[in-house]
Amino acid sequence: QYGKPSEVYPKNPNGSPDGVTGFTTADGRFTIMMPHPERTARTLQMSWAPQWLVDQSPDASPWLRMFRNARVWLG
Repeated sequence: QYGKPSEVYPKNPNGSPDGVTGFTTADGRFTIMMPHPERTARTLQMSWAPQWLVDQSPDASPWLRMFRNARVWLG
């Protein structure tokens, strides 16, 4: 945790080397990600979620916001 990457499940479910899941350019303008947010758009799809989140929103996970924002941006 905090600067110590994990290569074991559940902290690193995809098994990437050194726990890498994304990169950002030096100027901060571009970010690329390896995770697949479409696989966890619903809280029920998440392999783990804090109980308060499941209780608060069993249908829409925090990742769904990304897709809703994209839809608004597209018009």
